[in-house]
Amino acid sequence: MTAIKHYRAFQIDPDGHVFGCINLVCGDDEQARREAAALVLIHRIELWRLDKRIAQFELPPETTHQAAAGH
Repeated sequence: MTAIKHYRAFQIDPDGHVFGCINLVCGDDEQARREAAALVLIHRIELWRLDKRIAQFELPPETTHQAAAGH
């Protein structure tokens, strides 16, 4: 039986402040990375498990330009 692990995907605003948190329950770090990467829509995401940062996902460049243009 695979143990489940709890992760948090923090939503980071353009100024670097955390403004939201999404709890994820995954079987391993790779699954958590895939799920967190899918959350990158208009904000940067940092994936954490306990006190360890697992990954960081930046916005695609075209998204950043659209946000700056107000689209």
